[in-house]
Parts: sequence; structure tokens; C-alpha cells
Amino acid sequence: MIDGIDRNAVEEEVKAQIDYDCLMSFKDDSVVKMVEEIKDLMVDVLCGERTVISEGKRVSEETAKAAYRKITFEHVQYVLHSLVNYPDKISRIDRFLTTSLLNSVYTLMNSTFAGFEHDMGMKLLL
Repeated sequence: MIDGIDRNAVEEEVKAQIDYDCLMSFKDDSVVKMVEEIKDLMVDVLCGERTVISEGKRVSEETAKAAYRKITFEHVQYVLHSLVNYPDKISRIDRFLTTSLLNSVYTLMNSTFAGFEHDMGMKLLL
């Protein structure tokens, strides 16, 4: 327990929320490691142990938690797809992931309408 928050309970909630077992079934070890890191980052944010920076500004803890509670399997898939296709070197992967996860809540639907295919991520990860 940290500040009255049961980290193990939050971790179990996150696993269910993102369909963790399905994500962990990918055969690519690098994907499995990234899914594990994403799960851990989500737990950190939801437990108030990690801040989220977006566009150079700290996102309030309440806003970050509210957004992270909306993250699903599809959001994680979208972030993984974005990560694989990111053209530049990523110096702080943890910051990239925390921001990408936050932004995925607001951009996934727009990307879907812009032509992003959810199954494209699955093909990439298989």
C-alpha cells in the first residue's frame, strides 16, 4: 500500500483493462517487454507515482489518472504501432510512452477515421 493505494489491486485492474494476457501472447520478445513496461507505467501513473508530461507541461494527476483509466487493448496496440513507426531516436522511452498513452485516449478515434486500421497493429505484432 502506498498512500492508501493497493498497488497490486491497481495492477490487476490495469491487466484486465488492457487485456494483458492477450498482449503478452505475442511471440516477439521485444513486444512482450514493451507491454510489460506499458503496464508498469500505467500502474505508476494510476498510483500517483509518476507524472505525465505533454507538450512540455506537467499534466495534472487527476487528468492523467482519468485518461489512463480509459486506456484499452486498442490504445496499447496504437501506441505500440506508433512506437515501431516513430522516425526519430527516442531518448526517454518512459516519457515517450507515458505521453503516447495519454494522447492515445484523445487521438485513437481520430486516427481510426483518418485510415488507421486496428488490425494493422495486430499484423505488425504477430
